[in-house]
Amino acid sequence: MDVFQKGARQVGPQSDKDLASDLYSMLGDLYHMQKMDAKAYAAYDSALVYKPDNIGALNNYAYYLSLERKNLDKAEEMSYRTIRMEPENNVYLDTYAWVLYKLGRYDEALSYIEQAIATDPEPSDVLYEHAGDILLQLGDKAKARHYWSEALGLQRQAGTTDKQLEKKLKQLK
Repeated sequence: MDVFQKGARQVGPQSDKDLASDLYSMLGDLYHMQKMDAKAYAAYDSALVYKPDNIGALNNYAYYLSLERKNLDKAEEMSYRTIRMEPENNVYLDTYAWVLYKLGRYDEALSYIEQAIATDPEPSDVLYEHAGDILLQLGDKAKARHYWSEALGLQRQAGTTDKQLEKKLKQLK
């Protein structure tokens, strides 16, 4: 992180805008990993000043805002921009679905999470868990259980298990 912070201090009016944007985007990711969200969001804002279409910054910023249920309208706008740029990118589709979920727009969220799963040759446990969460809100407990079971199976294959996911499954039985 020190190297990126030093690099950010060197950014000026003559700096390469793409490089500056990428630097701030990576710094935002590092801050987020350290749970320094205010600094992460400031870094993402800086990244987007230098390059408003920095797709990585837009996606991560939107996703992290959605996790905190903060500025969801801003998150929705940023995430929508990513799927406009790359409409078949399962990561960006998942983020957009998740933001829509957090906004309570479950039917739309389902459409996008289904696209994310369809475009990913090996969907991750996160995609399946998100699909289950969305389906539960739509009242389809059987499909939610199916997707959560798939997510848990993938986690177990990877040698991990999410206790919250196990709890969700138990509550549906």
